[in-house]
Amino acid sequence: MKILYVIDQKPDGYPGGIEYHLLDILGRFIRKRIPVHILFPEANCLQLRRYEDYKIHETAYEGGRLDDHRLRDPRLEDIFNSVLDDIDADIVHFQSIRTLPLSLIEVAKRKGKKVLLTLHEYYFWCINCVMLAPDFCWFEEDEDKCHECLAGNGYKVQKGYVRERRQYIDYLFSLADRVIVPSLYVKDILLNLYTGLAYEKCEVVELGVEKEILREENGNGTHKRNGALHLAFLGNFLHYKGNATFLQLMKHYRNSEAVDFSIIGNIFDPSIIPSYKNLDVVGGYSRDDVVRTIHKTGPDLILLLSNWPETFSYTLSEAIASGVPVIATDGGALRGRVSKEAVGFLVPVENPLPRTLEIIEDVRQHPEVIRFLRERVQEARKRLKTVDDMVEEHFRIYNSLR
Repeated sequence: MKILYVIDQKPDGYPGGIEYHLLDILGRFIRKRIPVHILFPEANCLQLRRYEDYKIHETAYEGGRLDDHRLRDPRLEDIFNSVLDDIDADIVHFQSIRTLPLSLIEVAKRKGKKVLLTLHEYYFWCINCVMLAPDFCWFEEDEDKCHECLAGNGYKVQKGYVRERRQYIDYLFSLADRVIVPSLYVKDILLNLYTGLAYEKCEVVELGVEKEILREENGNGTHKRNGALHLAFLGNFLHYKGNATFLQLMKHYRNSEAVDFSIIGNIFDPSIIPSYKNLDVVGGYSRDDVVRTIHKTGPDLILLLSNWPETFSYTLSEAIASGVPVIATDGGALRGRVSKEAVGFLVPVENPLPRTLEIIEDVRQHPEVIRFLRERVQEARKRLKTVDDMVEEHFRIYNSLR
């Protein structure tokens, strides 16, 4: 079984969630000593990389990165055909295709390959893949509104592009042998948006955490500053992760002795961070030390305030792994995962602040709720999928296509 992964950028360097996901999978191939290829665009070439016997071999092909979200490109299609001829892969698994023409999916299928797609975000519905303009559009279907939004966000696309693209993607879904999504929410959304995607072809494979972080000793929740309720923002401190709501919360309790705040994550605009005495800016963390960092910070609750429907949420998994309950917005996968595991509170994604304030005051009056939720989180922690679990599910899918 020969597998080729296609991704939209070099996976190492400064990896994001998609790249981490692929590197997790590649690591298991390497440990199993199974050769595997990945193809990704660089500025002036398509780079084919082979991992075999703990060594990396690279071959450069003509072509390069595209940033105009074109549907087809005959030159790159011909080059991709050459790549497929050279390595004779059985399975082509597209992890991300934002900087390549969508038609490569069709090329692989016409070449007789088994084709898989993994959807990590909503790029297939909208090229502005988190669909913030500035707020989430909740899968707008009016192509005129979509075109106006894209133009307003600096995308140079012609009238009719949105409709043509969606129709073409619907066709590509009909060609794919499997479409892998990280949550039931994403599966339901895709099946609702696209008639070309068959229910039985769409499989949910949750993203795994490294089992090493589950070996960290559980936090005991006793780390307090002046006995205050301690709330932490976890993840990159960005608009679409809900930093505006968190800033409003801090303003409400500014310099309070009753509620403390921490920001655990990268801050890209320090100018928006207030200088309150009850705020501790912890800063960024690595995947390896996230649980240790959370335990050291000692929050009673972690706030996950995304204003768009998360497709999975690594930060929720990290909160569960650390043993800390959450307050989370009720959009997307957060709603399904938090409610299923009973690991915290849900607040309306459309206007989270009022309900969040109510919860904070209730918890301050009834701290035993935190103890109860910590017990639920500890049970959920035992059910977290590891990277090994996730990769085994991928191998099961690959083997089912042979």
